[in-house]
Amino acid sequence: MKKIIGGMAYDTDTAECLTRSDHDHEMSQAWWSLYRTRQGAFFEVAADHDGVVDTFRPLSKEEARSYLERHANHLVERFFGPVPEAGPKRFSRRTVFAAIQVLNRLTHAEFSRFLFELGPDWPKMISPEPLSLAKRLNELMGAYDQNPDRLVEDGESLDDVLVEKAISLLPVKRRRLWLGEDEELRKDHSDFLHRLEIDGFVIADGKLQTALPRSIALPEAQDELSGLLLKHRFTVAQGHLDQAFSSHTNGNWAAANAQIRTFLEGLLDEIAERLVPSAAALDTANQRRTRLAALGFLSRDLNEWNDNGQGYVNGLMKRLHPHGSHPGLSDADDCTFRLHTVLLAARLFLVRFDKWRSA
Repeated sequence: MKKIIGGMAYDTDTAECLTRSDHDHEMSQAWWSLYRTRQGAFFEVAADHDGVVDTFRPLSKEEARSYLERHANHLVERFFGPVPEAGPKRFSRRTVFAAIQVLNRLTHAEFSRFLFELGPDWPKMISPEPLSLAKRLNELMGAYDQNPDRLVEDGESLDDVLVEKAISLLPVKRRRLWLGEDEELRKDHSDFLHRLEIDGFVIADGKLQTALPRSIALPEAQDELSGLLLKHRFTVAQGHLDQAFSSHTNGNWAAANAQIRTFLEGLLDEIAERLVPSAAALDTANQRRTRLAALGFLSRDLNEWNDNGQGYVNGLMKRLHPHGSHPGLSDADDCTFRLHTVLLAARLFLVRFDKWRSA
């Protein structure tokens, strides 16, 4: 069977059939196959339940890889080479969106060229001019949200490519930056750099470098935390966390520190009140945490809470608020440390709360 599509020939007689599947049912003659031409192009052929071919279409490399992942997973590496072992995400959703926002430095033509570099399907997914560049960037954010684990044509992850592109658009001096340098930056640039810092990255000599071990999985922690806050409608806690991120991004360390502590305090208070409604009548946050420990939510065996003030949560609160009722002065390193610590701790308690509520 041979068809001419877009001025190119696709012939099942000369192409290699990579995989063929069917329903394996006597009532259906449906089948579907993936072919590769002698020139290396992929195409799909499929028949309906009557055995009549109703699909004959070229596939991009990304589509062909996805096809094999679904129907012949053992062949993926044979035709697309070794794939990296799964690990924690490098960047949170917020960081990827901040990277996309930096792309507003591009002209329409440059942005369109970048879409072509991602793969042949991308220009079809994002509207062309005369739609404003801001709206086209919003469409790119939407496309990312639909499949955050998407790979681009050469096999790189989409979020890696977006972040690398944003780094390439930074002013030359700031590609070897440290955030303490005195230099005016556009807000989209500073937002992006602060988001990278929150994810545990710095930029040196134009290259991204990790400031934290990837095994910490901080970007995944942030994304899971945001999802659980939304799922369980911890809207007040989410508001404090958003303000902490905003203050950190703007370099307002004292304000960020105050919101970081308020976020964790409020989250634990609301968890106590959700699990033990009578906890709302208790006078202090310390009493509510003691109630969580009595319930077993905060583990005494793991030293998460101790009535003598020497447990993990006791110490964490003291570390977050070392200057009494005032958040105190701070610097970027100290504020970022507090934010990292609270993100990981809050994720632990929210995942636990989620399990308790679904048990």
